[in-house]
Parts: sequence; structure tokens; C-alpha cells
Amino acid sequence: MDKMTLDTDLYEELWSAPSRAWHTLPAQPGARRPSIISFTYGLPDAATFPADELTGAVSLVLREDAAAALQYGNVQGNPRLIATLIRKLKEDEGLDLDHEQVMITNGSSGALGQIAHLLLDPDDYLVAEAPSFLGAVNIFRRAQAQIVEVPLDDEGIRVDALESALHAARANERRVKFIYVMPNYQNPSGVTLSLPRRHHLLELATEYRTLIVEDDAYHDIRFEGDALPSLFAIDALGDSSGHVIRTGTFSKTLAAGLRLGWIIAPAPIIRKLTTFKDDGGTSPFASHIAAAYAEAGELGLHIEQLQQHYKRKRDVMLGAMRQHFPHEVSWTEPAGGFFLWVTLPEHLDASALLPLAREEGVEYLPGRACYASASGSNNIRLAYSQPSLDDIEEGIKRLGRVLTSAL
Repeated sequence: MDKMTLDTDLYEELWSAPSRAWHTLPAQPGARRPSIISFTYGLPDAATFPADELTGAVSLVLREDAAAALQYGNVQGNPRLIATLIRKLKEDEGLDLDHEQVMITNGSSGALGQIAHLLLDPDDYLVAEAPSFLGAVNIFRRAQAQIVEVPLDDEGIRVDALESALHAARANERRVKFIYVMPNYQNPSGVTLSLPRRHHLLELATEYRTLIVEDDAYHDIRFEGDALPSLFAIDALGDSSGHVIRTGTFSKTLAAGLRLGWIIAPAPIIRKLTTFKDDGGTSPFASHIAAAYAEAGELGLHIEQLQQHYKRKRDVMLGAMRQHFPHEVSWTEPAGGFFLWVTLPEHLDASALLPLAREEGVEYLPGRACYASASGSNNIRLAYSQPSLDDIEEGIKRLGRVLTSAL
């Protein structure tokens, strides 16, 4: 039979407006040239997945609780995993949470999608850091929201610029539904929101009667320094609390393939979220496995090992950049997470340089993908989480040659 001809023009005519605005990452490098070293994807290192321990957890769950684990689940999330998360947040951060304040989600991106579905109508305003997490930008675009960008510096979101943006929106009689921030080891910049700015941010949310969506996906991937209190924790201690919806994930600390994230929020918000979440429960089997693993006491030590593992990768990347990058190029030095942010001289375009980098055998994410606007043309996001130490060293050497030639 002859190969069928697809009417791709038809598909183009039918795409929704949000799908046309969707940014996509380049194809995985292995499909093109296996020799390409990729700093594009912030994937966890598969070598860190605790496969043996998870195998034991799977066996335990199937032996002791198979009927519940293999059945449809609670729409709010598996009660066993919720209890596990509540204990972890109590032990790690001193948070006192009720079951009614927690929801299990399909990863942290799934959490953001649920929140956008709950809060955003077409043309609603929200404020986001600039640059920001590409996945979040896409989710908010899909909701057809208006994204007001507020710049970052080395202390996180600039609260002076945020206050101006909130004031301008109020003057134009536009309600800002929420402020989206990633306070710890931000994706893509790697910067951490300072403690004074955390307090100021909460004051602004209270004054302007808006919410904060705190994306804390990298909270546990801390290399140095003391852990700062979350916005959710600070807000809970205030006279007027309830302004923060916090999201997190097990993808970075356990295994991304489990697809388990979470939302903690005031109980009325969780109740409202459950009214339109009709998926038969988020990953009941995976939830039982994660809970069994954590209950065995494995998670704390595993997180400590992850911190050391990714710190080595960050250190190798920073050392290679100091050795191989031209002095006209600058970058952030994150205290945790998976990413750092490179700033090129203004006349260089990171997107235009990417084909040259691929010819050299290395690739990255151009910074423009991390903005809702057309900013970031001279920025690069580098992810050190997945490549080996040798590949990090070699990849940075290759990229250094590209940048030196471009200058």
C-alpha cells in the first residue's frame, strides 16, 4: 500500500490559539547525533534513581496492599502519601499541615496546570519572574492569560519593579490573579529569593489582594547555605495568612517517572481544586510506592546523596566555564538546583549561535524560551543535572570555542 499523504495544512488550520503560542524544546539529541552533549534538558540524573530500594517498595506494596494500590484512587490524592508528605514538611520545615491542605498531582507541572485552571480566565493578568520556567510560561499561555514580566537580579524577583507592576495594574482596573515565583534555585537562573524580599513579596500580596504561587520544585537540591523559610511558612505566621499556594515534586528527589507532585494551600483552595479534578486519583500505584519508600526511612539519606551528587556537577561546570569561557561572558553561581544562567555580550544572539554549537557537538536552551516576551536573546540556560562529569567538562570546552569564535 502506498504511504498515506497527510493533510498537514488542515491541522495547521485547526490548532487552537494557545497551542500556536506554545514553546517547545528541541528534539532529544540522541535522535540526531549521539555525540552531541546536551545542556538543554533539566532532567534528573538516572544514575541517582534508587531502583533497588524502589523494587523493594513495589514488592511490599503488592504483598500488603495490592487491592488499594491497583484500584482507582482518591481525587485529592493517596492518603498514605499525603500523610508522608505532611510528616516530611513537619520534620524538615516545622510546618503544621492538615490533610485538607494537601493535594497530590501529576508532577509539579501538573500542579501548575491545576492552579491555572482554577484561577485563570482568558485575558486575566498574572505576574511572573523574567526569566521564568518555560513550562510555567506555556501553561499560562495555554490559559490565554496576560503575563506581566518582572525582572530578576541576584536576590530574586525585584520587588520594587513588582510593586510598580501591581500599582499599574490597579490603576488600569486590572486584577492580578497571582504572582508566580520560584524562590529556591530558580529555573532558569539558579538564583534564590532573599529573606527580606520574601517578606516584602508577602506584604505586596496582602496589600494588593492577590495570591502567590510558590513553585518549590528544587527545594531539597541545596548545596550550601541555610535553607530559607518558604513563602508558605512565612505567610502562615502572619496576621493575615492564606496568600500562598505552594507546589513541589518528588521528580527531582525520588524518580521523575513516578509523576508525583503536590500542592499545599489553604483548605478552601484545595477543596475547590478537587471539584474539577476527576482523573480517578493521581497515580495511586506510584503514590503507594513512594509512601512505602519514604516510610522505610530511605528518603532523607537519599536527598543528602543527591545534594552531594549535583553539587559536584555544578562545581565541574563552573570550573570549566572559568577555564574555557571568554571574559566577556558572565553567569550565575547557584547554591542549588539544576541550572545556571549565562549572559553573553548584547550583540550576540544565543538562538543564532545554537546551530554553530551543534556543529561543535554541544547544545543548550536559548534564553528567549524562558520569557513570555521577546527578551533574553543574549542569554543561555545550561543544565548540569543529566550529563556526566566528563561530558560537562568536554561540553563546556566545546561551547567555549563557539563563544570565543563569535566574539
